[in-house]
Amino acid sequence: MTNGFLSLSFDSSTGELLEFNWARTGENLIKNHSYTLPQPFAILTGDGRTLRPGDADAISRYPKLRAQVEIGEEGRSARITYGYLWDGARPCAVEAQYTVELPEGQADSVWKLSLKNSSPAVLQDVRFPCINGVYLGETWEDDTLVYPYVAGVKVKDPVTAFSRKQKVLCWRWQDYKYIYTQESLGGQLPGEEGLYGVENNYSGLLSMKWLDYYGSGFGLYFACHDPAFGICNLRADTLGADRPGMNFSFRHPLNLKMGEVWQSPATVAALHEGDWHQGAERYRAFHRTVLPAGNKMPEWFRTSPGLMAHYDFKYQNGGVVHRFEDINRLLDEARELGINHLLMAGWHHDGFDHGFPEYYPAEDVGTREELKKQVTELIERGGHICFYINARLANLKYEHLRDFIAKNGIRLADGSIMTEQYGTGDLCFAAMCIGSKGWQDKMADTVRYVTGDDIGIDGVYLDQLAMGAAGWCTNPDHDHSFGQWNVGYQKLLNRLHTQREQDGKGVISTIHEGCSDSYGPLVSGQLVSTFSYHHNGAFPEMYRYTFPEQRLVDMLYPGQNLAMRPVHVAQASRAIMDRAFRLGMYYWIYDLVDDNTFTRDPEGYRYLQKMIALRKFWLETYGQGEYRDVEGLGLPEGIQAARYQMKDGILIACANSTGKPAILGLAGQNAQTAVCHTVDALEGAPAGISQTAEGIAIQVPEAPLSLIYLKA
Repeated sequence: MTNGFLSLSFDSSTGELLEFNWARTGENLIKNHSYTLPQPFAILTGDGRTLRPGDADAISRYPKLRAQVEIGEEGRSARITYGYLWDGARPCAVEAQYTVELPEGQADSVWKLSLKNSSPAVLQDVRFPCINGVYLGETWEDDTLVYPYVAGVKVKDPVTAFSRKQKVLCWRWQDYKYIYTQESLGGQLPGEEGLYGVENNYSGLLSMKWLDYYGSGFGLYFACHDPAFGICNLRADTLGADRPGMNFSFRHPLNLKMGEVWQSPATVAALHEGDWHQGAERYRAFHRTVLPAGNKMPEWFRTSPGLMAHYDFKYQNGGVVHRFEDINRLLDEARELGINHLLMAGWHHDGFDHGFPEYYPAEDVGTREELKKQVTELIERGGHICFYINARLANLKYEHLRDFIAKNGIRLADGSIMTEQYGTGDLCFAAMCIGSKGWQDKMADTVRYVTGDDIGIDGVYLDQLAMGAAGWCTNPDHDHSFGQWNVGYQKLLNRLHTQREQDGKGVISTIHEGCSDSYGPLVSGQLVSTFSYHHNGAFPEMYRYTFPEQRLVDMLYPGQNLAMRPVHVAQASRAIMDRAFRLGMYYWIYDLVDDNTFTRDPEGYRYLQKMIALRKFWLETYGQGEYRDVEGLGLPEGIQAARYQMKDGILIACANSTGKPAILGLAGQNAQTAVCHTVDALEGAPAGISQTAEGIAIQVPEAPLSLIYLKA
């Protein structure tokens, strides 16, 4: 089948995809067939079997396994039908049909799958479509993968990188035990001997339903265009450099019982010239059709550079560092750094990572009256404050919540409630279902309590909302269909904004942990925590460019005396800070006495203070602007920069690690006046600029951070 841009070929008896050709060059992307890998789909049953199309040997013994392959009259569509599937031993009464459409005038293929279960087995999940053995050009070694792990990672030569043994670092802070990996996020996949790669859950660690694999001047865009925001997994894996090629697939939950049917959302596998930016623009265009661009933030948040996070009111081990009476003193300390926004964790009964969901003031930290008095004074002084609320967990130790947890927790297929552990090993939490009315009400009522007249804060931080794995809840009494976890949190976020309007109050700031395109337009900021995968190819540019109007939040760390995180995080302190500046992120700055504070890193404190001042100047003078990544920029070694489109010009945010002046190119522009603001001199000075054949050359100062503004 072909549309003149793509041509695909299928095995006429098994329905296997044999060729995925770019008609322009005739190159087949499928370079390596592995008979052990599922293709083009595989179904996992509740009793542990894998159902697939029959191979030639199985079909010779059981002819009813043979696929019916039909190509449409115009040669731009295919329909492959199976009356039975093969479990490796016998045919199973599961009907399947997948279709592939090649839209006219573009190098796209659109894949859909329908299933009917006529067997007694429960169909647990399906992997579809599976496109295996891919690399571009003559070698895989110059190919690159961008994958939406949190805000994004960029992996050069993933065939080699994923199969390389990981370096693992262990770290302990208080009662928390952490494991950090270095080099590649990819490793051997659980239960998949010989397969190495990544597979993450949407929305948990997977922020978007697309990836891009590019090299040799072109790339493959692989995306699930799902208007319903259903949960799924996205896998990119390989058998390694000895058997080169990348395998891509989506995995969808089913819970499909006898007599039931299922229809997949559309998956698009498309070719494009250039690099990952083409994939980002393609996915953005789809996403705009189902969720409008925008964000929900108060006006003060738009010019705020970041927040100061205090997790040290009451820790899970019972230790109290700060009390409510300290709040305005802490605001004064934050203002010395240039921050006017506080985040409080451990403010509630039994403290941080312990007293969930008992969200009322901790008795040994102060009274509700003291808390309200301090909050009122802080806001009257022009400050802003948000509280930590965990959007996922309920501590199983609370006897009075036993029935509530049983009714509103995530019910697994075996009828048990899903549990998780954090910090101290003797604490166990129920994972609550956001699709249950009781938990929705609990979260909404908690936010109304802390932001209303009882306490009066003007923002909330909702932990784990987009970072915790989506729940495959099977409770029929909950307000969700199977696999619609993300819709539950969308309803909650919309409800929070609606109830503020109904109460006659203004928009509050909402920040949540993790990153998801399901929620980005509904919040003020999303916490991406790049420190945790900085050494694994962190590439937040992927999400940032796909949704340039959204605000990402990133944690900044001191370079000295950092007890909370491993040494390699402190060693990367400046790189993480410079990236957050360049990408226009909202700064998350801890101030934990002794454990994680810039006050014990005087040099880092001074640098951060200047960086905050420059960021604040940027927002108040020019506004945020539309992030355009490196569009048109020619960057010399040691210079990193990002381009922003402003209403009346172009702004370039630069990070210079060389300590020397350098020349930056900007293609497609004519020489014009420009002003440069540095981290040391906010008032600005003329920037050196000259005309070139390609555009203009701009002199970047030796300052570590600078802003260059070109007026249109």
